[in-house]
Amino acid sequence: MDGEIWDEERWEAFLKEHDRRLDRYMSLLFRFMTDNPPAGDEGSSARKAWEHELRQFLISNGISPDDALPRMLAGQDSDEEDDDVLFFEAEQSYLEHEERDQELHHVRNIPLYVDSHKLAIRVLNWSNSLPGRVKDSTLVQFCSHITQIPANVAKGHGMGLELEMIGGNIACLKRALAAANAALELLRELKPAGYVDAALYLSFYEDTYEIRNQVGVYVQVLRRRFDLGIE
Repeated sequence: MDGEIWDEERWEAFLKEHDRRLDRYMSLLFRFMTDNPPAGDEGSSARKAWEHELRQFLISNGISPDDALPRMLAGQDSDEEDDDVLFFEAEQSYLEHEERDQELHHVRNIPLYVDSHKLAIRVLNWSNSLPGRVKDSTLVQFCSHITQIPANVAKGHGMGLELEMIGGNIACLKRALAAANAALELLRELKPAGYVDAALYLSFYEDTYEIRNQVGVYVQVLRRRFDLGIE
């Protein structure tokens, strides 16, 4: 970062640019690996040659091997702590939390994360039990948005409550809030479907609505902390 404390709007702009770069990088990576599957074991001469070819391919498409995301995904190391590194580490914290019982931020102890994670598991278990013929785009989008809620809560929490990072935390929570609102709208579209009975619909709606409100309240709490300069 540049020494300036970023507010949530600055972080939101950064996250949008991060998404754009990630989408482009993954598209190029998929294109390369479709024609050039990984060769050899890690550390082998064939693997090193493949990694070199990948780096040259990225460079030819305007992506520098010094960019933080390609550097990490391609297995390169760096001591630089630029903005991409900070956010990449915050993203990775969500995956690490899923794998470790004792983690730095203890995201599993946050009621908002626990509640939204439980809801996501319930929704996915329910959707997986449905026959394939009923799994249309509305259902897929509903499930996708439901899972984005705990993911973004965890990403925000991984960024921390330090004054320099609260804006990023808020930006991630706003994504969780948008996902919850979208899920509610999609759930309304699913209501007439024959596979959603009244009791299940009410349960999903009430839980999603309550989680949406919890996220909204937490956003206001963090905004107040940021405005008061509290860490």
